Amino acid sequence: MQVLKDEIQESILYASQKLFLQYGYEKTSIEKIARQAKISKSNLYNYFKSKDEIFNRLTDKAAHEFRKLIDFFSSNQFEPKFNTPGFEEMMADEIFKLVIENREGLLLLVFHAQGTKYENLKYELIGIIADKFKADYKAYFSADDNIVLIITQNLFEGITSLTMRSQCDEILKQDLRRLIHYHSKGFAALISDG
Repeated sequence: MQVLKDEIQESILYASQKLFLQYGYEKTSIEKIARQAKISKSNLYNYFKSKDEIFNRLTDKAAHEFRKLIDFFSSNQFEPKFNTPGFEEMMADEIFKLVIENREGLLLLVFHAQGTKYENLKYELIGIIADKFKADYKAYFSADDNIVLIITQNLFEGITSLTMRSQCDEILKQDLRRLIHYHSKGFAALISDG
């Protein structure tokens, strides 16, 4: 009996993920999810209390891992450091690992979270990264310098766009390395004294 319950729950999650990715959170109803999962609405409520609970189940791990990666880079506890040999590969590899392990959850968080507890997560993370760069390089940027925020948004959008468009993991990894190289060299040029 437990196997059947697990199968129904997985069917609900699969149907929900598909619908959330296609229509977004706000335009996906419990009725649509039940219909897509081929169960009754009342049966769906035996597994999940709400649409929020379903969305959170699909995204909580990705949100946690995303924040963990941002904290890792914000803490400066990583090696090699920015603008030293190996940094770009290390950063691209960490981002690649995050994407491969959490692709659908990340896409839901970035593009389809309007109306959920995660609707501002993207902007919160961009702000944390931008503030970190401004703090680390305060000799080059003021606290209200918009260029750092724009560069950070551009990097974030590049990563998420590659995640969404890439069908092949090896090409994704290569493209992430190229994107990180591009941003690293550009940021290094901004902070150079030359």
